[in-house]
Parts: sequence; structure tokens; C-alpha cells
Amino acid sequence: MKYIIVCVIFLSSCNRPVRDVSRLSSPAIEVEQSDEEIERIAENAKRALPIFFRNLARPEKGANNFYVKYPLSSDDGNVEPKVREQVWLGNIRFKNNRYYGTLANTAKSIDRRKKGDTIIINTDKITDWMYVQDGKIMGGRSIKYLLEKIPEDKRGEDQKKILRMFE
Repeated sequence: MKYIIVCVIFLSSCNRPVRDVSRLSSPAIEVEQSDEEIERIAENAKRALPIFFRNLARPEKGANNFYVKYPLSSDDGNVEPKVREQVWLGNIRFKNNRYYGTLANTAKSIDRRKKGDTIIINTDKITDWMYVQDGKIMGGRSIKYLLEKIPEDKRGEDQKKILRMFE
């Protein structure tokens, strides 16, 4: 089974430093379920979730664009074989003892989920997280890993900008 990692992040403008990742995009990238580096990144992200949630609750000046990567499954029988897709959720909020997030993009293979849908987040299932601090991406290790797998001469401008945000 393959995971489909929807590596969608965002960009504000080509003419100024990237601070807002809400409009930059990169295509979905398919990854084998057994990709050991993706699994290691997910485990590290889970261990570091307290850092993410602390910064979400009390963001420092210059911190914005908080997202978590979250798995969705095609377990409703409409897709064969079963597909597991990782998507980014933004607008993370805590209400009534639960975290909620909004799909930042439409799932590629799971018809019943669309951009803007609200998802109840089971924090145990989060596989990555990120936010932008003063123009630099904090967390987001799966994005960096997947984009670095693309040969440099095949990367688009948005992908290059995203990678520079990790420097």
C-alpha cells in the first residue's frame, strides 16, 4: 500500500520574503508505506508535539501558519485498494476538550473530504507539524525530506522557496 503525501504548503509573493505559507503549493507525492525515513519523521514529530501545541497556544511574535499533517483513509469502500493519504490541516483550534483543524487542500484520492472541511484531530495520529517563525519553517520535516528527494533540476520555483525556508 502506498501513502499519498499531499505536500501542499503555501506562498504569499515571489517579490518579498516568504512569511505566509497559505498560498504556496507543491504537488502530491506518493511514498511507499514502508518508507523508513517518513516513519522516523512521524515518530519524532509525535515526540515534539508539545513544542507545537505550546507555540500554537501562545505564539511568539512572528509565528504563524500552524499546520499538522494528518492521515485520512478511504475506508468507506469507494476506493480499492484502501488508500491512506496524508493531508495538512490548518486553522488548528481547541474547543470542548478536542482539537479541530481545517483541510488545507482537497484530498487527492478520498472523495468525501474537501478543502475547508473541518476534521476532529486525534493527536496520536498526527505525523508531522509545522509553523512559520520569522519566515523560517519550524518542524515540517516530511516536507523537507520529500522535496529533497526531487532532483534539484526538476524542482519548481515554489519547491525551491519552500526548501529555502528551512535554512
